[in-house]
Amino acid sequence: MSRIAIVMPQMGQSVAEGTIVRWEKNQGESVQLDEVVLEVETDKTTVEVESPSDGTLVSCLKEAGEIAAAGEVIAFLEVEDGAEEAEGGRPHAAAVHDQVTVTAYNFNVDPNADMLQGRSSLSPSVCRLVLEHDITLSELEAIAGTGSSGRVTKHDLLNYLAHRREPNASGRQNRPIYIADKDESAPMSSVRRTIADHMVQSIRTSAHVTMVHEVDMHEVVALRKQYKEAFIDEFGCKFSYTAVMCYALSRVLTKFPDFNAAVSGTDIVWHKHINIGFAVAVKKQSLVVPVIQDCDQFDFPQISVRLDTLMIQARQGKLRHEDFEHGTFTISNFGAFGSLIGTPIINQPEVAILGMGAIFKDPVVRNNEIVIRDRMYLSLSFDHRVIDGALGGQFLKAIQDTTESFDAADLGLSGLRVST
Repeated sequence: MSRIAIVMPQMGQSVAEGTIVRWEKNQGESVQLDEVVLEVETDKTTVEVESPSDGTLVSCLKEAGEIAAAGEVIAFLEVEDGAEEAEGGRPHAAAVHDQVTVTAYNFNVDPNADMLQGRSSLSPSVCRLVLEHDITLSELEAIAGTGSSGRVTKHDLLNYLAHRREPNASGRQNRPIYIADKDESAPMSSVRRTIADHMVQSIRTSAHVTMVHEVDMHEVVALRKQYKEAFIDEFGCKFSYTAVMCYALSRVLTKFPDFNAAVSGTDIVWHKHINIGFAVAVKKQSLVVPVIQDCDQFDFPQISVRLDTLMIQARQGKLRHEDFEHGTFTISNFGAFGSLIGTPIINQPEVAILGMGAIFKDPVVRNNEIVIRDRMYLSLSFDHRVIDGALGGQFLKAIQDTTESFDAADLGLSGLRVST
């Protein structure tokens, strides 16, 4: 048998001591992992202290009403040898010479725990359950707590979860819906569920902002019309607007590294490789995002060949695992289906995504004359945690200027036969 020391928790940097309100377990009683042993109080909060392991409470060194300094030993728990190592290798507690500090939930552990900030009266096990089961703030506030001063205990939460309706893909409760006799329903496919979870997780993770710029595509449209047949003959693939945008992005991203980045906890990671993914609709209600690795190392024809190959393989279901890996930026061409403007959702853990609208003809003023030009809207969604609005506008303007400046030489078309 081994003994584990339970100490007065540290409940904030400015809190040096706490008062034992009451012991929930008596000396000699058996306790289970995460079961409340005692309740302590400071001038700021009241916290339930849970058992760090299964065992027996063999010694209580402080009585109810007594004060103990943060970190002071207040009880001993006797456990079976090896009980300090939980299943899966996670340590629940240490032997007596490695005293255990049982503290309130550390909000810095989980970046999605913002909802729990300021609720230090919740025990660690309650906080874990809230996060693990994606319990919303409105749900938490609706639970009638049976703990001291109406606090929600682990028992309260487990009882609520036992009767809780299954949440939908957004993590929120489904409202009852009306289903008529002829209505049909079916479970989401595993692919659809994965997409749904990924989209919802992105919205929860990133502070999405979307900006829109209008781009003059007239010269690019003219080049495509002139060279599309020769392009297929020379390179064996189509001259596509998605490839044009990939090429423009590969050049602009080298000057705007904040858009070729990711967030890891509280760190920003700037990628040295520019790997551009592009969304491809495959089968029914399915979406994949293959990636062109090191896109900035290729010219326009090379990008076109790679993109065309990946699109064909995607629609044939022949993509390899490595074709999806290490994306740093994503393009979504919803304009292929006629949409003009969209608000694309960031492909986590990236920090931005570019949406391409359909190309349309529009009257514009050039040299004091009204002319018809081919136009397109670009929609940029970015993570406001990393990128501010001014930089987002500059980035979109750089893409616009780069795209509008393309000529035959820039796109590697010089020397190809021109269609008349």
